[in-house]
Amino acid sequence: MQPLFLALIALVCSSASAAELSRDALDALAGRTVSSIAIEGNRITRDYVIYREVRTRIGHPLDAEILRADLQRLDNLDIFSSVRVRVEERGDEIDLTLRVRELPFAIPYVSSNVTDEDGWSFGPALKSVNMLGRDIFVAGYALFGGKTTFLLDLDYPWIAANHLSFHLDLSRIKRLNELDGFDEESIELSPALGLYIGESGRAAAGVSYFRFRSDRDGHTLTPDNTDQLLQVALRAGYDTRDNWGDPHAGWLNEFEVRRTGGPLPGDGDFWTTHIDLRRFQPVGTTHTLVAASLLSLQSGRVGIDLPEYMDYHLGGSNSLRGYDIRELGTTLAGKNQWLGTLEYRVPLLPRREYDLFGMTSNIGLSAALFADGGMAWDRGEQWGRQRLRMGFGAGLRVLAPAVDMMRMDIGFDTEGHWKIHIASFSKMRAQRLRLR
Repeated sequence: MQPLFLALIALVCSSASAAELSRDALDALAGRTVSSIAIEGNRITRDYVIYREVRTRIGHPLDAEILRADLQRLDNLDIFSSVRVRVEERGDEIDLTLRVRELPFAIPYVSSNVTDEDGWSFGPALKSVNMLGRDIFVAGYALFGGKTTFLLDLDYPWIAANHLSFHLDLSRIKRLNELDGFDEESIELSPALGLYIGESGRAAAGVSYFRFRSDRDGHTLTPDNTDQLLQVALRAGYDTRDNWGDPHAGWLNEFEVRRTGGPLPGDGDFWTTHIDLRRFQPVGTTHTLVAASLLSLQSGRVGIDLPEYMDYHLGGSNSLRGYDIRELGTTLAGKNQWLGTLEYRVPLLPRREYDLFGMTSNIGLSAALFADGGMAWDRGEQWGRQRLRMGFGAGLRVLAPAVDMMRMDIGFDTEGHWKIHIASFSKMRAQRLRLR
């Protein structure tokens, strides 16, 4: 749900240029005493938002690896189009200046969204990646077309302590649930708190209120065609990615458990578990092999404890590319799913800074070869090769701030049929967001 046209225009605009210290030049300064650290270019961003990411210390010898990690953490904030360092030598001491260029504070634009089941939707949107200069992400939009969506998304990644964060999603969706055969309307409110555990550990806890209405009988747990589900969720993760926007090396793993109903008020009575594993493996200096696996398990009986609209239908850009979800999803469905993905990514235009109508952005372009596998099932005896499907293909990725990437893929099934898939976010990220 991003301004794709801005990203594409930026790719053909002239890039901004600035000198950077080479790796060898930075290594040559290692061991010199750091006498000062200054900041330039932050017109909106508070100084402390930048300084708290910096582990290079005044009065200590310069460690080139620590400084490079400092610059990468600043880039991971996703609020700067570029982050550079200038070094001035004064005998055995050096002065460091961190030079940043900020992404636009707020952007009104025409947003779009496309899914395999609902098609295209368009509408007005407003996004700020750096609200109040505190690295607060806020986005709101209204989309109309294949699906009507009103959404407010807020992410405050570091309020206090060790990255104590707050995240909030508020949405209202109306659409035709074509696979289950009814019109649905849902409202969801999901606040969550998160924190770091050491350098790479992650933890989060949240609650979710979900109200769901159907226009036809027999699709909800309650006879009045309206379900109200209250959930609590706990997540634990492990993140060693070298670069959040375009990872080249490291792990991104998460284990999540959700409880719906039971001792909680509302309808439904089931558990949901996600085991999400992703490995980014360098191949040479610039190519990356991505291996990912997602296992989603749910308890309860469909239609009694677990509503049917919470099941998984496979096929399409965010599960099995090469297949049409309207065809495969009618037969390959269930309350549980496993999805596996291999992607071989090759950079075509490395991410760099571009000027667009006086605004700066950080855009790149890459290509990928991929293979997907997956299955969905309800009962244990259904799990097996007879329900396994495979797809493969190739595509392009536009790498853009605050969106991870935008994809256009051509996928083939095992019988040689092909489909074009267009989607936002990496496939590994989007498959966690695919439900509804």
